[in-house]
Amino acid sequence: MNPVFDVLRFCLACFVAIFTIVNPLSAAGLLVALTPGQSAEQRRAQVTRSVSFMTCIMIATYVAGSYVLRFFSVSQPALVLAAGLLVARSGWRTVTGTDRLTPEQRQESVDKLDISLTPLGMPLLAGPGTISVLIGLSADARGPAFHLAAMIAILAVSASAWLILRAAPAVAARLGRSGEAAISKVLGLLILCVGIQFLINGLRMLSASFRG
Repeated sequence: MNPVFDVLRFCLACFVAIFTIVNPLSAAGLLVALTPGQSAEQRRAQVTRSVSFMTCIMIATYVAGSYVLRFFSVSQPALVLAAGLLVARSGWRTVTGTDRLTPEQRQESVDKLDISLTPLGMPLLAGPGTISVLIGLSADARGPAFHLAAMIAILAVSASAWLILRAAPAVAARLGRSGEAAISKVLGLLILCVGIQFLINGLRMLSASFRG
């Protein structure tokens, strides 16, 4: 197999996995709902800050996550299985229409002037599912070229999220509630598939370790 093709395929896989779990299209509708009465300029400033927070969280998680797990003697199969459970749960909640925020979180967010760090930056964009995916991808990377590909995918997701959230009012108005729900369910199905694939990979690793 061509090594360059392997790296490009890994980069694309990273982008799809991270983008679907971040789900900026769903976050766009929530941004509008959580910032009533704010001007377009205020919303754009919050979007820039929240995407900056999200990017820092994702990069730090990808770089340091595997080291932290090794420090606590967490094996790679355990990591991948745990990530699969969290991601599959997130996808299932999206498919079944469970709100990404609890009623208490939503009410608190409406009352806040600045939602860029919480809840928009975390947990809406960089939540437990996103962190799990990034740690899993870090464990799957096989050398510097793959780590560079993952970083490119992270930055591409951040740029996409920034563009989508900057246009949040227009996106929400164009999609409508039914359009937003339909897209969220499609992305939720993809997230669920990613989580199940993580579980399959983890079980394969566990089986191989027993055979070894």
